[in-house]
Amino acid sequence: MGESKEGLEKLEADLVALKDHVQLSKYVALATASLDPSQPATSLMYVRLQENLANVQSLARYLWSRTANYALSRKRRLEFDAEQAALPPGDMSVSLLISEATRDAFLEFNEKYPYRSSEVGEVFAYCIAIEQLGAAQLAAKMSLKTNNNMPVHGLDGIHAAVEGDWLVIYFLESKLSKTANGGAADFAESVADFSSNKKQYRREYSIVRDLGNFDTLDEESRKVALRYFDVMASPDEVPKRERYVGVVLYSDAKLFKSLPPVNNQQQPGFHEKELVATYTKELDHHQKAAMKHLTDHGADPNKCLVYFVVVPDADEVRELFYGAMGYVPKKVHP
Repeated sequence: MGESKEGLEKLEADLVALKDHVQLSKYVALATASLDPSQPATSLMYVRLQENLANVQSLARYLWSRTANYALSRKRRLEFDAEQAALPPGDMSVSLLISEATRDAFLEFNEKYPYRSSEVGEVFAYCIAIEQLGAAQLAAKMSLKTNNNMPVHGLDGIHAAVEGDWLVIYFLESKLSKTANGGAADFAESVADFSSNKKQYRREYSIVRDLGNFDTLDEESRKVALRYFDVMASPDEVPKRERYVGVVLYSDAKLFKSLPPVNNQQQPGFHEKELVATYTKELDHHQKAAMKHLTDHGADPNKCLVYFVVVPDADEVRELFYGAMGYVPKKVHP
């Protein structure tokens, strides 16, 4: 038991070191969250306001600024780091290579699968897993998706954190939707499909072990980490929990249009407080919708966390995200 505890502590330190820096809360705020043990664990988030207007432009640009960390493997990022360190002071040419590599990863994926241009949701989920759950990314799924030998289907992300005596593995699924209910239904379907697909389940663990970010750890740390991601390991030796995280980015123009008119007597933050007061009333509805869909699909709501993120128009956020990249995705449907 002592050896197991020591290994878990070592893994925790390595996961903390692998965790990227995120400040999503400057652009998206938490309005309210369900109380444990009500299930599924449900959080309501919203795009922050510039006085009375949803600041979606700044949000989209911030998400784009996180894409290099999201899309590029840890190994490749460290290689860029070394190249930058070898340059004379003031030489920023490597930054252009990083931007190009990141943009190419998104464009290559979009050219192959134009109807799946929803990576903004995946970056959202990546940021939420780090900031809200304190969980490090285990594999850069975007770089793998552009590999001809890798299937396009599968989870949007895999993150992990040590919590108490448990290794908690988070399977991420992001959904862009016109409604909260529709996004919850899509998430429930994805959870049910993945949890019943043993082949895909084993493949995701293999990705972490063989193609993930652990290859940047020292040899001893890597051995410890890989033991915890062995699907054949004894539960007594490697106590771990698996949780499904749904990030539903959805549209509700009416919520933002219902804010009071602007006047010069209002204090800073007035309209956000008004929005939160109205939005928090939706918690019960959204949680019940998620519960219904998860139950209908035979998924376990006790193992699910759902983050609803409301914006005036989810499609606009996607377009602004690609606009920050300097690209307009093709409007092609399957």
